[in-house]
Amino acid sequence: MSDHARGGADTFSGGADSINTLIGDAGGNMSDHATGGDDTFSGGDSHFQQPPSTNIAYGDAYDSMSGHARGGNDTYMSGILATNTFYGDAGGNMADHASGGQDTFITGPALSGYSGTPTTFFGDAGESMSGYAKGGDDTLTTNGHSNTIHYYGDAGGNMSDRAQGGNDAFTTSGIEDNYFFYGDAGGNLSGHVKGGDDILRFVAIPHFMNDFSYFCGDAGGDMLEFAHGGNDTMDSAANDIGEATFFGDAGGNMRDHSVGGDDKFVGGPRAFLCVAYGDALTMSGDASGGNDTLIAGSVLSGGYSTLVGDAQTMTDRAHGGNDRLISGTGNDDMWGDAQVMLGRAKGGNDYFAFNFSSGHDKIEDFGQGLSNLGTDHIDVSALGIVNFSDLTISAFDPTTHESTITFNAGNDVVVHSEEALRPQDFIFAPHDLLI
Repeated sequence: MSDHARGGADTFSGGADSINTLIGDAGGNMSDHATGGDDTFSGGDSHFQQPPSTNIAYGDAYDSMSGHARGGNDTYMSGILATNTFYGDAGGNMADHASGGQDTFITGPALSGYSGTPTTFFGDAGESMSGYAKGGDDTLTTNGHSNTIHYYGDAGGNMSDRAQGGNDAFTTSGIEDNYFFYGDAGGNLSGHVKGGDDILRFVAIPHFMNDFSYFCGDAGGDMLEFAHGGNDTMDSAANDIGEATFFGDAGGNMRDHSVGGDDKFVGGPRAFLCVAYGDALTMSGDASGGNDTLIAGSVLSGGYSTLVGDAQTMTDRAHGGNDRLISGTGNDDMWGDAQVMLGRAKGGNDYFAFNFSSGHDKIEDFGQGLSNLGTDHIDVSALGIVNFSDLTISAFDPTTHESTITFNAGNDVVVHSEEALRPQDFIFAPHDLLI
């Protein structure tokens, strides 16, 4: 499709127990000012056959979109017990000023006693996005059993130049085993790419069957050059998650002059193992972390949460953000900046907040303005503590640099600090950062 061609509003239905390939508008490329229609797709079901039905749908173009091509607002309903792959706009690349539509993907209902098959959703492009390509604001809603769901909010590959991600939303109320969520790109973000503000939200269900969730707010790989992450959220407060791994921006390295977004992680009520990094696995160069909020959930017996404000490792001149880490009811291990600080890396000014029934926690890198760790604070206002004399703090150990704050029986925090804790290290009531 080229010039000013325009697709219609078409309806497609896949056959049962078969391989279905459905194309909304163009069997090849879309270019110039071509516009896709608002199409509706229904994938074919599997009637308990092996192998199951396979549904592959392309919302607009089977191949690439370029020029000023624009995708339609397409809707795809997956087939039951089938393998489903949906490309919201282009199966290949999106380049130039191409823009994606606001697409909707809905998985089918659960069938009692049966587990589903893999589901993959590309919000805009199956491969890369470059130039000034812009992703649409896409929505994925899951309602049934599915072994593995891969969700790429915008591109399955890399995003470069001045491409921009859409504000995508993923809501699940089904019983899924494994989630892999990439808010913008499955690969890298480079150039002046700007990630969208994406959200993964779990709706309450009465089963503990969500085994694993892996969340990268912007890039599954690296962020480099001047890439900027969006403000992304993973909210599992209403549901049980067995294991969760969260990277607010990149699952790999943030380097050069890349900047993290202001991201948020909310742990679930019955988690076993949660690891949350506010920005990336590693940060180097002149990368800067965002101002992130990490909230631990409630862990099962034997489980724990690890909250890291910025990255596992920071080196060179990387700079951490001003992060908020809020303890849950389990045993939480907390770093305001990075688990390993090297070179001239510098931490942000972080806040560690505690409430009643916070368990046995540890702050691993409490900065007091005396080094590269920034000036951090411990918020005890939610406990009703109004001044320093109300705190029960053990003597500072100059060898381990640790002291223990005991709130009540079974609730305490070990603080690794530069020197003995002082009144100015705390935030007292009535101020409350937990709100």
